[in-house]
Formats: sequence, structure tokens, C-alpha cells
Amino acid sequence: MQYKIIGFIVFSIMLLGSVLGQTGPKLDITITEEKINISEEERTNGVTSYAPLDTILYTLTSTNIGDALMTNPVITDPIPAGVSYVLDSAEGQNSTILFSIDGGKSYAVWPVYYSVRNARGIIVRKVASAEMVTHVRWEIRGKLEPGAVNISKLKVVVKS
Repeated sequence: MQYKIIGFIVFSIMLLGSVLGQTGPKLDITITEEKINISEEERTNGVTSYAPLDTILYTLTSTNIGDALMTNPVITDPIPAGVSYVLDSAEGQNSTILFSIDGGKSYAVWPVYYSVRNARGIIVRKVASAEMVTHVRWEIRGKLEPGAVNISKLKVVVKS
């Protein structure tokens, strides 16, 4: 009888170890920034400074570092304070790109519409401006295998 209990405990530990050893899908995101209109002086001395109207390219590298397949991952990036999204600059591999103008509460493909009441009290539908974008979301279509990488990009401009 003691043999069966020890055998069950060993089997349970092995099963628990294999379950705990599985990490499943896990998305690691690295964001790099590159000043598009970098000056020769900045390039030479390696010190970059930002001024109004400078354009910055953000590259989001998403890697499935887990050991399982990831299906339809979603990456959401808030637009940092002090910059505005550059219209038509978002791109992503095999992705549907969505935009939020309400702090990330809702998302839509571009153009994003919003409603306002005009001077006569009538609700009017308007197209949002690029400056109104608060978040960009990439919905990657399909699967991201373990070790697979997906690249997403967007540009912003420093506000005046």
C-alpha cells in the first residue's frame, strides 16, 4: 500500500512540474524611437534633443517568447504627452490598425468619427484629426508561433 502512495506522489510532482514548466504564449514588446529629422551634429555627437515639429518613429517589436502558439495578439500603444500622431504613419505586419480618440475606451479604423452638437443644437458627425489620437492598436491577424516576431510602427511629431 505504501508503494502506491509514493507512486501517486511522484506522478503528481511530475505532472505539476510539467504544468508549471509550461509558460504558454508570452508577448515581449520592445519599443525603440528614432528621430527622423536628426541633424548631422546630433548624429556625430550621439546626443539627440527634441524640439517642436521634430518627427519621431516608434518601432514596436513584439516577440512571442513563450513556448505556445499565440492567437490574434493585440498591441496597444498610448501616444505620449507632448506629441501628436502623424496621419497615415501607423503600419504593422498582418495587422488591423485601430485608433482611439477617447483615452483608449473605444477603437475604430481610420477615419475615426465623433459627434458634436453644433450652434443650432443639431448633433453633427465629424472626422477626428490626427492630433486627437490618444492610442493606436494593432490587432495581429492569425497566429504568432513561439519565437515569432511582429513589427509595428508609427510616427509622432513634437507639439509646438
